[in-house]
Amino acid sequence: MSASGTTTGRRLAVAGVVTAVVVVVAWTQRRDLADVVRGVHLADPRWLLVLAAALLLWWAAWTALHATALAGVTRLRAADLPAVAGGAVSAVALNSVVTSAGLAGLAAMARAGRRRGLPRTEVATAYLLAATVTDLGFLLVLLAGFGVLGARGELTGLDWLAGGLFTLLSVARVALTVLAVRRPAALHALAVRAARVRAAVTRRPAAAPDPARTRELVETAEVLTRRPARAVPPLLAAACVDVAGVGMLWAALAAVGGPHDLGLALSAYVLASVAAILGPLPGGIGAAELGAGAALTVAGVPLGIAAAATLLFRVAEFWVPLAVGGLAWVAVREGEPA
Repeated sequence: MSASGTTTGRRLAVAGVVTAVVVVVAWTQRRDLADVVRGVHLADPRWLLVLAAALLLWWAAWTALHATALAGVTRLRAADLPAVAGGAVSAVALNSVVTSAGLAGLAAMARAGRRRGLPRTEVATAYLLAATVTDLGFLLVLLAGFGVLGARGELTGLDWLAGGLFTLLSVARVALTVLAVRRPAALHALAVRAARVRAAVTRRPAAAPDPARTRELVETAEVLTRRPARAVPPLLAAACVDVAGVGMLWAALAAVGGPHDLGLALSAYVLASVAAILGPLPGGIGAAELGAGAALTVAGVPLGIAAAATLLFRVAEFWVPLAVGGLAWVAVREGEPA
């Protein structure tokens, strides 16, 4: 069997296991699932409007993230913003279906840059800048939320676990940034070793790291370290992305009759986000739902309400952006000359 066939087989096996677990849970909790259907069907339309507004804010924040990152490395005109918005929506969709540490969306932003005549290298640098500050923006929201929850005495063991795991991932990113600036050759060597480890795990031939990608990462790191002020606007936009995400989960929970508790929504959002990062499937499918549901039920929310809220949240935060971004990607692709 070929390497690609082996990888596809493993992914199908993982998907099969996840599907089997979902079917077993659904069967054993079928009475609670009736409450889920009832909760979604009877969702408060006023809170659904709040959920829709939070989704629009989430999209606007993603657009602002990429626009401010581009403005930090190249000249960006007002006429470029529609293309940037389309690229941002498509990038979110691509990153949802491709496991690539957030780099799949670069194709969408590169296409948007080509349409507006922006330099390819600067577009790539801006995209990597946006990808880097995305985690830092989440960390800001995490620290602020933990401060509020700690003051209220509502931090749980799951909160500490999720926060600790994400902090470790953030520290690793910062270390890579510092390494890229101070020792670019060492960064390339680390990428080679990582490719070998990945090849050993997946039993696929090791692919040589792309030197152009390494240079882009070095340039991004230089922007962050030599001109840190340019990273502030995209950092604030990245924080707004997660604030809007918390708002979506808060509105979804309230819509199905759950508590109107922003602290609880934040706790569930953090656990869902970390679970999505660590999950085996693209977009955190299955893992994000389990993370959010676990946080809500541990906090005392009935299983039916927790599941209904999680379902509404994931429709707004994952499936709707995936559909809209996918359509935007296809529409732009069909509109390009052959």
